[in-house]
Amino acid sequence: MKDFAKRVAALRAHHEELLSRKNEPMEWGNGIYEKWKNPVVTAAHIPLEWKYDFNEQDNPYLMQRIMCNAALNSGALKWNGKYVLVVRVEGADRKSFFAVAESPNGVDNFRFWE
Repeated sequence: MKDFAKRVAALRAHHEELLSRKNEPMEWGNGIYEKWKNPVVTAAHIPLEWKYDFNEQDNPYLMQRIMCNAALNSGALKWNGKYVLVVRVEGADRKSFFAVAESPNGVDNFRFWE
């Protein structure tokens, strides 16, 4: 059980590090718009609870149950003072669904709604 708990803790810590990473504009742009160092949403940003069954009895090897292939930025808007993306999330089986991710500033800290 300790090994499973350690792996879950490491997985959560790595995911939180990705979600809270600050994004910075690239130094050289064309003067019209800014390019940013990191993409704002990727398949790695998908909530861990969507990908994993964290019940050790059902998933002792901590395998992904829903593998996410891609997260595509479908549309963005500013709503209630936050930046919201409606993202098409594609699974490894090529089937997709829409999910909503929210950020306080529009360039980093995007977190998906449950």
